Amino acid sequence: MTLRLAILCVALAPAAARADERAPSARDPGASLSQAFAGPFVSPRLFAMPVADVVGAYRASVSYDGSLLRQPGVLSSAGVVAIGVGDLAQLEYRHTSAIGAGRIVAPVPAVGVQVKLPLPERRYLPALGVAFRLGLPRRERVDGVAIDETVTDLYAVAGIALGGRRARVTAHAGLRVSTAVAAIDGAGDARRLLWLPAVGIAVAANDRTDWIAEFGAVPSFRVDNGAAAVGVGATARAGIRWRIVPAATIDASLGYRIESAAVDGPAARGARAVVDWDIRVGGELHVPWGALVCRAAGLFCSRRRDE
Repeated sequence: MTLRLAILCVALAPAAARADERAPSARDPGASLSQAFAGPFVSPRLFAMPVADVVGAYRASVSYDGSLLRQPGVLSSAGVVAIGVGDLAQLEYRHTSAIGAGRIVAPVPAVGVQVKLPLPERRYLPALGVAFRLGLPRRERVDGVAIDETVTDLYAVAGIALGGRRARVTAHAGLRVSTAVAAIDGAGDARRLLWLPAVGIAVAANDRTDWIAEFGAVPSFRVDNGAAAVGVGATARAGIRWRIVPAATIDASLGYRIESAAVDGPAARGARAVVDWDIRVGGELHVPWGALVCRAAGLFCSRRRDE
């Protein structure tokens, strides 16, 4: 009986391999919409902190979180638009974290590219990513003074799944080397090179919900006696990410902006002062654009229609 089963398995193996090769993928011409949006999908960020991964070839991600609080001095947001370039790179437009001159966690825009290093996947070996983001100016008006804030980053980030492939905890650590510039018309500008570390953790509570926490140093802009100044602050954020469907998530988080006299000059309120907080709600949508174009026009397909 055992010999017969072995012979049967050997005989069926080539057919099974051919069937597996012919199994439809998201970019097959005959793939359904449910197959195109089945995932799995990768988010390019925790809340503000980037991760050491990219969204993937023929895919894009659009995300935005906005503050629920409209009180004076309490407003923040974050967003990312990322388009995969192969499996190891992505082009992106991102709101980088910074504390504006109006003492808000202001979204400073930047465009750039992130690359995931092609390292072998091994247990306890972290994934590594490197990004360059060219800052775009964001104008802010404080006490009648217009200040243009710009942050250009070189960012390195690592991520590791603790406990192997079935781990439900992922730790992240990054270092952001930033050139922060604050410019006031007619009053010159302030420029400073900043070394800004960040850490984060994601815990999978179940198949649909992740607990996320992050903490990082960020640039801080000020207007002192009509002159621009650049310092360092810190932000912390914790909350949940809920996957409604594989291609769409909802985020909800509580954030703090922290400044101390030790890091941001004598104008700060003290080493332990928590001077700002907010609640953000938003979400992310993953778009398998390659699969949609294949389905609609027959382009970017993984195989020809006649195969």
